Amino acid sequence: MMENKRKFAVFTMDLENFNDTGCIMNSDLSFEQNMLDGLDEYVSILDKYNIKATFFAVCEAAQAVQDKLKNYLASGHDLALHGFDHTAPMTMSCDEFKYRIATAKKCLEEMFEVPIRGYRAPFFSLDNEHLSVLQDLGFKYDSSRFDFPKRDYAGNIDISSFNKITENVFRKGDFFEFGMPCPKWMGIRTPISGGGYVRMSDLTFFLTTLYNYLTKNDYYVFYLHPFEVSKMRMPNTPNLKGYDQYYLRAGVKSFPRRIEKIIKVLKKLGYEFVTFEELSRQLQKNENAYN
Repeated sequence: MMENKRKFAVFTMDLENFNDTGCIMNSDLSFEQNMLDGLDEYVSILDKYNIKATFFAVCEAAQAVQDKLKNYLASGHDLALHGFDHTAPMTMSCDEFKYRIATAKKCLEEMFEVPIRGYRAPFFSLDNEHLSVLQDLGFKYDSSRFDFPKRDYAGNIDISSFNKITENVFRKGDFFEFGMPCPKWMGIRTPISGGGYVRMSDLTFFLTTLYNYLTKNDYYVFYLHPFEVSKMRMPNTPNLKGYDQYYLRAGVKSFPRRIEKIIKVLKKLGYEFVTFEELSRQLQKNENAYN
């Protein structure tokens, strides 16, 4: 990494209902609590540091918080697509995927009167065939590449035909793939970008791993889900497996403080906070944005 390179951090949220959480989707449970107040809590944290986020929205969740989300977009936050619903793309044919994504894109664009140029797959479930559908539909970037094999509905995005701009950022024509940092520790991939991976990990180990990555690279992305910072009481889930119970609850109370620790490390190391829309536009205009 060159010392004079600019460094970018993108804070995101997968804006989805609590019922869209994988372990709830795969059970016979359903809850009235959508826990979407986590959107407000997240924005409140980011406002303290003047950070604007990219929200990858499922259509139903976006509709449920439509007025609030419009206000956040007007203040500089960014909207992208997470799906018509929270179905993993790798469980769909490309034709079905294209229909659902086209429908969802139109839905959000009409609801919020903004162009939808970005996408992140539910469960980070995407391969090159499905990725090409996004390009055909006019998307300008994707943020689904997650090189961590232990995932449900995992797909593999082969970026060999892309140009590498920096670690985890790739370009093909005017289309960008923004990957999720997942560095190796003792030969094992270690997710450092957010969600349960960050919330449940040992703080000292996580911050050490994060710092080592950030000092050697120029790009970082963080993500989470509304329920992880919601102030609502977690619904009772007695029928879930022990691990799923643990996943839903572990580290939730301390997660906001952990997010702030991440932000402070990034600021200390000179990272600029941008949305994916801002970053993709900058890279389109300036081939040397990282120089």
